Amino acid sequence: MNEEDIRATFARHEAEAPDVQDLQESIDKEVRRRRRRRTRALSGGLAAAVALAIAVPVWLAQRAGVTPADAVNVAASATGGTPRKALNLLVLGSDKRAGWGENQSRSDTVLIVHIPADRKKIYTVSIDRNTIVNIPADAAADYKGGLEKVNAAFYYGSQGSAGWRGGLRLSEKTLQQSTGTAFDGGAVLEYASVKQVVDALGGVQVCLPAAIDLRLTEKKQPGDKVLGAGCHTVSGADALLLMRTRYGLPNGSYDRDRNQQRVLVGIAAKIATLNVLTDAARLANLLKVQGLRLDLSDVSPIALAGELSGLTAADVVPMSLANTYVAYHGPGADNGLSGEGITPEGKELLAAVGTGTLPEFAAAHPDLVLQR
Repeated sequence: MNEEDIRATFARHEAEAPDVQDLQESIDKEVRRRRRRRTRALSGGLAAAVALAIAVPVWLAQRAGVTPADAVNVAASATGGTPRKALNLLVLGSDKRAGWGENQSRSDTVLIVHIPADRKKIYTVSIDRNTIVNIPADAAADYKGGLEKVNAAFYYGSQGSAGWRGGLRLSEKTLQQSTGTAFDGGAVLEYASVKQVVDALGGVQVCLPAAIDLRLTEKKQPGDKVLGAGCHTVSGADALLLMRTRYGLPNGSYDRDRNQQRVLVGIAAKIATLNVLTDAARLANLLKVQGLRLDLSDVSPIALAGELSGLTAADVVPMSLANTYVAYHGPGADNGLSGEGITPEGKELLAAVGTGTLPEFAAAHPDLVLQR
């Protein structure tokens, strides 16, 4: 994450991010001062919010006058005294390529992060990018609305000078119509930054129920890497390729969505093992990650980190709207509009997000929970 993005997202914190060397010296000093004390590790709860997990500790570490160790200690104790409410955050994975402008990409990954009021679990709901939805009109982006694939909401919302914030805003409005609830914030994560994060962490573990050919072409090519069934420690390049692979999968892009969740869960699990004092180099590398933008509205990342401090990556419950591809048969289908439909069960899942009953729904529908 670069300094410009941080200032844009957290306008009230205008201090510049510390130099990496200064950060290293600060951490070394902290190690010496606290060498006889038990230190805190980055909590699994802090890590478990998937893409937000990367941004929160980075932002905390970059605040002027706050060392990474102090930032995590503050986060772990800042539970606050106000009543908690369920939170819905939207995480979008942008397919932006080098040389593309802010208004040229769509959201290849659409992930709802639902955090219940009791903060005992974190639920992620993957929505296939080809799902047909009604995208509302958006005057700021000069968009008149209509039935489209859900990933187009980010594209239309980012037109003009609206940029990624406009894309996130229109995506939130679009999904609000399906879930019946407003979002409390969100993040936009460029795929290229996933590679940076995984490499900064020294690789992450991804567990697959079946073997997968990592390839971006319909026809298998000589030299294509194969990941067998089971758990693997993947590099940033392989993690990115896995997130983009859809050819050769039984359910195409639908299975790809599940693999994307597996990678994000792997990132969360790895971050949960880091120690702010003994993993200084990896934390310093995370400070240099670019392509992750946050808009948390009224959500305090420090308070949220404290509220989730008791969770681990095992407390993340990844879910999808259905088990297999479902063709769209709604309005406009007769005129050539095609994509993924939402099953009655999927609509119940989205409704459960809005009513705050997702834990009960997940318990009653284990077939929609991702196998790890």
